[in-house]
Amino acid sequence: MNEVQRLEVRFKEALTSGDSAKLHEVHVRAVALVERRERPPVIAANKKAYEQLIYSYVCHVASSDARLPYLLWWRAYYGKKKMPKKPRHSVERSRSHLREMRKHSSFTSRLCSKYKVAT
Repeated sequence: MNEVQRLEVRFKEALTSGDSAKLHEVHVRAVALVERRERPPVIAANKKAYEQLIYSYVCHVASSDARLPYLLWWRAYYGKKKMPKKPRHSVERSRSHLREMRKHSSFTSRLCSKYKVAT
């Protein structure tokens, strides 16, 4: 579990219990984490998992923009390559994640440019 995930767990616990002091503590730690960080938090355990995540976000956004089913878009561009699960969140959230990832990853930038994904 990374630092961001630990903060999320603490936040949920504090929110559930109604402990305002603990909520404030989690908030202060989260703000400090964001202010000191020059790179985004680790969102995947390894490079392969990170790339799969990017592929799924690109596919999610591109399929929505093209008004094609996720599976059809994936097969058209990646063929038999193992397909990641379709993100459960909204397309706008995937678009937002890609926008942030582009700042720190040339791989993400290249994929977004290649498939003309508007972020």
